[in-house]
Amino acid sequence: MENAAMPEKGAESTVPIKVVVVGVLAATAGLMSGLDIGVISGALDFLARDFNASTLAQEWIVSAMMAGAAVGAVGAGWITRHTGRKWSLVFGGGVFIAGFLLCALAWSVPVLIAGRVLMGLAIGVAAFAAPLYLSEVSDQSSRGAMISTYQLMITIGIFLAFLSDTFFSYHGQWRWMFGIIAVPGIVYVIGVLFLPYSPRWLMMRGRRAEALEVLTSLRATPQEARAEIKAIHNQLQARQNGWSLLRANGNFRRSVGLGMLLQVMQQFAGIRAC
Repeated sequence: MENAAMPEKGAESTVPIKVVVVGVLAATAGLMSGLDIGVISGALDFLARDFNASTLAQEWIVSAMMAGAAVGAVGAGWITRHTGRKWSLVFGGGVFIAGFLLCALAWSVPVLIAGRVLMGLAIGVAAFAAPLYLSEVSDQSSRGAMISTYQLMITIGIFLAFLSDTFFSYHGQWRWMFGIIAVPGIVYVIGVLFLPYSPRWLMMRGRRAEALEVLTSLRATPQEARAEIKAIHNQLQARQNGWSLLRANGNFRRSVGLGMLLQVMQQFAGIRAC
């Protein structure tokens, strides 16, 4: 993942309200992911009964989301580079909505599985694009909080999905469990359309004036914005070591290994087994 530029140290950090609004709105991609993760637990028994689904079919229905997420995560880097962070979030939101609606309208198990794959695809893209966007629009003092907001939104989404499942479970309305989630998805996509472009992505595309305009609106002072533009420019000009750095730097290898281990242990903890 690309690191956002860091402003000069020593400056007093006041986070403009626009940064907070932009950050929370972008982090709402995590809410959609949480809704996606949580909804299946309440719907599975009812849809299995309606479709007379076997145990194997139910396993596919649940795990199809993870297969889609793997594909989405692999392709997310290309999507964010070529279409931008903002349009990656829009794309992910659109796929979320399509997946929710396809599941709600499913007339067979294969169609339901296809809908779950779409939902997972959106999760894979959002899990990469949202934290990346948040890191690039926030300043040094608020970056950690902004990225953590994405994870918080996932937890809130799971909780809201459980509440929705409980409400509709009294009448066995599993289609509504999926369909109602499309409503916040539509609101999310509309909101993301008004987000500014990532200043770092604009710089990567040679659109320096636009990047400066975005940063000026997101930083406390124009001087801070200009300093960050310069830092981004210097970072983009620096040679990217990539695999050679991984081979040569033991500290870097340990950091990467720890990050991978954390992700593996998270899966063993069962957070996605809702």
